[in-house]
Amino acid sequence: MAADPASAGLPVRYAGIILRTVAGLVDLGIIWLFAWGVAALFGLPFMAGTSEQLAADTTSLHMLNAVVLFFAWLYFAGMEASGLQSTVGMAIMGIYTADIAGDRAGFFRTSARYWARFISLAILFLGFLPILFSPRRQALHDMLAGCTLHKR
Repeated sequence: MAADPASAGLPVRYAGIILRTVAGLVDLGIIWLFAWGVAALFGLPFMAGTSEQLAADTTSLHMLNAVVLFFAWLYFAGMEASGLQSTVGMAIMGIYTADIAGDRAGFFRTSARYWARFISLAILFLGFLPILFSPRRQALHDMLAGCTLHKR
């Protein structure tokens, strides 16, 4: 596990909102491609279907949502808990997930961060505002899970 950069005398550089947003958009694209592929595999409308198609395929669309949500959880929590400590988008932007001490966050903590993100989203994205003001540039879901995002 990585030692806390502050305790090693190195300046801690937390990831700000712009790096996090770009990384999130890249990761959203990956999740979107996965969802599109699964929908195509099962012949489901992905982006737009007629109201008749949507009404007829409600169960299938709910299953698609469940599969995509499960994949997204494994993708985010698994990648952030791995040795890379980053999703693809985060790696491209040069940021990684750590616990409060600066060590690698485990799968339980990164899972908590993933699920708590829905709280940040559900309150009209207001859960992301603390990134602008908190000393560690943490969003609400980072605070709830005890995580920080660092720049490499």
